[in-house]
Amino acid sequence: DGIREFGAFFCETTFQRGVLADRVRLVIHELLENAVKYSESEWSEIEFSMQTVGETFEIAVSNYPSEEAAEQLVAELELLQDLEAEASYRNALARAAAGPPGESKLGLARVRYESQVELSVLRLDDGLIRVTARGNL
Repeated sequence: DGIREFGAFFCETTFQRGVLADRVRLVIHELLENAVKYSESEWSEIEFSMQTVGETFEIAVSNYPSEEAAEQLVAELELLQDLEAEASYRNALARAAAGPPGESKLGLARVRYESQVELSVLRLDDGLIRVTARGNL
């Protein structure tokens, strides 16, 4: 909750425009939540970075997930990239409705669609995963 509140304050202070602040806040929240949730251990290191370049923003979150979680993340992002953002989100909603409770896996599809960003993943040899979201300001 503390991170969510800080993210909200940071975005509103930094971007001052309601819609943009909401978009960025959603990206920060979902990427950090996934990094914490899927880290290899409860004390795993998580790295967060954010920058603006020209008329775009980029948010990256890195962590050390389990091998299984890393494979699922890569597969999920590949699945999302197969369709336009809205269609991917609708597919994710249908999948969540048909799947077991508590395993919706909606976060990344929601971020891509509602925050109007493109997502990418980089997997390094040491097990580090970096998820990056890029969008227009």
